[in-house]
Amino acid sequence: MDVIYIRDLRLDTVIGAYEHERRQPQALQIDVEIGRPSIRASQSDKLEDTIDYAAVVRGIQDILASHEFYLLEPLAEQIAGMIVSRFDARWIRLEVTKAGIVPGARFVGVRIERSRAANRSVPRGSQRTKRKRR
Repeated sequence: MDVIYIRDLRLDTVIGAYEHERRQPQALQIDVEIGRPSIRASQSDKLEDTIDYAAVVRGIQDILASHEFYLLEPLAEQIAGMIVSRFDARWIRLEVTKAGIVPGARFVGVRIERSRAANRSVPRGSQRTKRKRR
């Protein structure tokens, strides 16, 4: 299995279970590893034969822009599902981290692993689509 990764992607979003966390955007750190049986670009040297890192990042940015999450878990599940379906990933490991939220802990976060066979959608009610303000 070949693995493509993006490490230390930092994006801001409003997220948190508590009101004080949701008052302003927080920086999230996202690390992702994407596995595929073989990446043809190793032979062809063509972008269309691999996973475009920039397209993965845009997909993550789109999720953050179009949804509001209270918890990291449904956010991670949504990102993993998008990567598995859009980029034909066979396996994914994703870590989403917040800094400075819990007193005494430098970082808190969630790490999930999914494979194509085990991929599942986000349960209803765990996320909200953002509504445009009038």
